[in-house]
Amino acid sequence: MGKSRDMAVLSYKQFMEEVRMHLRNFSTEDFRNLILNWASEEHPSKRQEFLDKLVLPKHKKEVISNVETLMDEIEAFAQRVEDGEYCDGWGWDDAIHEERDWGDESWAEEMDEFFMQARSLLLQGKYKLAEEAYRRLFDILEMGQEPGHLPGDPDYRNMLKMDMDEQVALFLRSVYMNSTSEERPASLYESMNESMNEYGYLARRIKLKNIMDALDTPLPDFDAFLADWIEFLKNQSQMHVSELLREAVFIKGGIPAISEFARQYPDKYPKAYLDWIAALKMKDDKDSVIQVAREGLSRIPRDYAVRAEVAETISRIGEKLNDNKLKLEGYRECFYSNPSIGYLLDLYITAIECGCFEEIRDEAEQRIMELRGKSRIPVNNYHSREQNTSFASEGVLFNALLLGGRYEKVFEMCKGKGPLGWSSSENPKPVFVTFMMAVLSEEGIHSKILYKQWEDAIGNTSYNTSKEYIEKYRKVIDFIKESIKLTKEQEEFYLKWCIDEIGRRVDAIVSNQHRGSYHKAAGLLVAMAETLANRGEKQEGMDLIERYRSKYPRHTAFKGEITQALQASGLFDARVSRKGR
Repeated sequence: MGKSRDMAVLSYKQFMEEVRMHLRNFSTEDFRNLILNWASEEHPSKRQEFLDKLVLPKHKKEVISNVETLMDEIEAFAQRVEDGEYCDGWGWDDAIHEERDWGDESWAEEMDEFFMQARSLLLQGKYKLAEEAYRRLFDILEMGQEPGHLPGDPDYRNMLKMDMDEQVALFLRSVYMNSTSEERPASLYESMNESMNEYGYLARRIKLKNIMDALDTPLPDFDAFLADWIEFLKNQSQMHVSELLREAVFIKGGIPAISEFARQYPDKYPKAYLDWIAALKMKDDKDSVIQVAREGLSRIPRDYAVRAEVAETISRIGEKLNDNKLKLEGYRECFYSNPSIGYLLDLYITAIECGCFEEIRDEAEQRIMELRGKSRIPVNNYHSREQNTSFASEGVLFNALLLGGRYEKVFEMCKGKGPLGWSSSENPKPVFVTFMMAVLSEEGIHSKILYKQWEDAIGNTSYNTSKEYIEKYRKVIDFIKESIKLTKEQEEFYLKWCIDEIGRRVDAIVSNQHRGSYHKAAGLLVAMAETLANRGEKQEGMDLIERYRSKYPRHTAFKGEITQALQASGLFDARVSRKGR
C-alpha cells in the first residue's frame, strides 16, 4: 500500500526552492559525482527509467504525446473501475483492523500516472482539458466509497503516491487558469466548495496559498484577482468564507492589512485577531502579542466563545514566563467566554497558586449561573462559527460546584438521576459517588480499585480527557478536600447513600444483563468495600460483596468480574466463599 497520510509533504513551490538552495554551491564535479552515486544505487529494473531522466531540459518535452486520446484512456479506466474489474472479494484485513476490498491494487499506479498526465496538461497550458481530467479522476476515486471498485486501504490517499492535497490544488489552479478575469473569483470559489463538499474526503480544505504553491510559477494577473477575490468573499456567507477572506487580506498586505481588518470587523471576523497574533508569534514578539491579545479582548464581543482563543495567548505566554499574573489574566477571560471544564481547571489551579481561589471560584460560579439563566441552548451561527456565543452546560455547572467544594449542591443535582446513563458527561452522579467515597476513605491505604473508579469518573466528565486532565482535576479536588469537614452524622448519611446508589446501579446492570457493564458494577462494589475497610469496617465490606454474589448466583460472568476486581484490590480473599457459590 502507499504512503502514510500523516507524512509531512512540502508544497511543489517549497520543494523547488529547497532544491535550488541545495544546488546553489554545487560544482560541475559535484553534480557528476552525485548523479553517478545515484546511478550506482539504482535498482536493476529501474536503470532504463533512470537513463531516460538524463535528458537536458532543452531536449526534454513536458508533453503528453497522446493528448487527444488521454480522456478516452481515463474513461476506459473509469469503466474498468465501475465494472469492478480490479476487485475479487471483500473481507477482513488484520493489518488495518477493518474490512476492505481485495484484488488487483495496480489501479493505484494507473491513477498516479493519470494524475501526472493531468499535471502535465496544466504545464502545457491546456487548462480546459486539465480541469476536465482532474474532475473525472476525482469522480473515479469517489467510486471507491462503495465496495467493489478500488481494492486496498479504504483510505485511498494511502494507496496513491500522489499527494491529494496538491492534486486538488492543481485542479483549482486549472480552474483559475481556465477562467476569464471577470469570472475567476466566482468560478474558483464554486470549485473550492465543490472540492470540499464532493471530494472533501480526498484532501484537507484547500486555501489560496495551496493553489499558489502547487507550482513554482506565479499565477497571472494575481494582484488584480486578489483585490476582486477579497471583495467577492465579503459578500459570501458560507461557513469557511472567513478563513479564505482573512487569508487573502494577509496575503495582500501582511500584518498592517490584517491588523486593520481585525479592528474594522471585530464582531464579524474576530479570528482576524488570531491571524494577527500568529504573525507576531513568528517574529517572537511576546510584548506585541500580549498587547494585541488585550486589544482583541477589549474589541471582540465578550460573549463570543472564540474570544477564549485570544485570551489563551496571554495565559500560554504566562506559562512560558512562569508569570502567574499573566496566566490568571488569560484564564479568567478564557473561562468567561468559553466556560469549559478544561479552562476551569487551568483557572482554578492558577488561582490556587495565586492565593485567590475563593474569589475566582465565586466569579466562575456567577458566570455559569448567568449563562444558565440566559439560555439552556447555545446560540450557534452555522455560517460563521467564530460568532458562536458562550454557553455553560450542566456538566460544567456540577463540576465547577464540586471543584469549588459545594458538594451539597452537587448532591441536590444527583436527585432524579437513575442508576443507568452514567456514561454521560452531563450526569453528576458517577463523579459524586466516587468523590464521596474518596472523602469518606480519609486517604486510607486500601484504595486501589477506589482510585481507579475515581479516575474513570473524572475521565468521564469531559469528552477530551487525558492523563494531564485527570491530574489537574485531582489537584484541585485534593486542595478543596482539605476544607471539607463532615460531621459523624453526615458521614453516616453519605455512606449509606453511596451504598444504596451503588446497589441500585448493580441491580440495574446485572438484572437487565448489561454484560458489557458487568465490570463497572463489580468495580463500584469493590470500591465501596475498600471505602468501608478504610473506615475500619472491613467485615461490612466483605458482607456487601457476598450480598450481591448471593443475589445473583447464576450470573457467572458478573461474579467473575467481582473476583478480578478483588484480586486487583488485594484487600480481600478473592476466593468465592461457600455462601456465594
